[in-house]
Amino acid sequence: MSGQLEGAAVICPHCEKSLRYRERGGTTCSVCKRTFALEPKGNALRLHDIRMRKLIEKLGNGEGLRYTPTQLWYAAARNHTPTGAVAYGCIASFLVVLTSFILLVVSGASDFDPDVVRPAVVVGVVVLALALLLTAGGSRRAKRTGTVQVPMPLDMFRTVIIDRWAAVYGGPPAGLRQEGRARYPVVPDAGGPGPRLALLCPDRAVLTCLALNGAHKTHSLALAQSLDQLGNISTGPTPPGEGGVVGIVLHDASPAGLAFASAARAALGGRVVVAGMLPRTVMDKDNAVRLRKPLDRGDLDAIRTSSSALTAAEADWLTRGWWSPLAAVPPAKLLAVVARAVDRAEGLADPDRGRAQQVGFLTWPTAS
Repeated sequence: MSGQLEGAAVICPHCEKSLRYRERGGTTCSVCKRTFALEPKGNALRLHDIRMRKLIEKLGNGEGLRYTPTQLWYAAARNHTPTGAVAYGCIASFLVVLTSFILLVVSGASDFDPDVVRPAVVVGVVVLALALLLTAGGSRRAKRTGTVQVPMPLDMFRTVIIDRWAAVYGGPPAGLRQEGRARYPVVPDAGGPGPRLALLCPDRAVLTCLALNGAHKTHSLALAQSLDQLGNISTGPTPPGEGGVVGIVLHDASPAGLAFASAARAALGGRVVVAGMLPRTVMDKDNAVRLRKPLDRGDLDAIRTSSSALTAAEADWLTRGWWSPLAAVPPAKLLAVVARAVDRAEGLADPDRGRAQQVGFLTWPTAS
């Protein structure tokens, strides 16, 4: 927890005093007697109120941007997802302590008789060495193939973190909005002309964030979760020389995301802009949310047949089960990506604008 003492002490969000664990029992500050929401030792993400406030401010970006519980969950998980190595390190330490304790007991029971102690030490060292070798092998396998996930499930995060915050502070975190049950596609204006652009993304949290922040109205685009929903979007009459709706595809850096992009390209041909994440954007960044899960045959096929150009390193990263969720991208960055993708897509929807872009003009120059 940057700037905060996670283990020994945390800062009271009310009086800003540093509190050791024994000084904040019952999530109450012993100095100002006020209750705070989150005890870092009581949740797997090590969240406390000060860090939570910083996450809220970062997601809002100083612009009052809105976000979903899923996005807050991933923001809290950043730099707090285990890799498996810590667990195996704890096992190794435990084995060393256990072996030492057994040797001490055996030696003490024999009044430290050399004829007993020497063979006991030899056996103990051999057993310990074998155990540590197996533990080291397990650690290496965990780093290569072990599951990596957010240590607190999303449902638990909603109750333990968000609901608790609302109970203490009288409402949910500023800017937080639930995903809800919106029916897609969402269009910018039901009574106006049909949109020429449609943003496709299978992640409901991402679509909700875009809708909450008005991206569909700002850019006059429909929001859809699947290709099937494009048939429910009325685009109005198509001018001569134009070919209908242009798709913008957002997706995770994952086999499923690549498969979604490939399906969109197959369905829309050249009338699609794929702006989803590729592994290269996250695989070498320490602060990215990188998760791992077992792959099935469909995942391997998606990597092999991806229409997105993958480097050998990216394909290897995905094949080892790694992936990164698009919902972990902060709202401000997500909106910026959409704005750039819309500019490209408008060139496909409007041939004249597309030709202007090709010669370096985003808008036609005015007469002097």
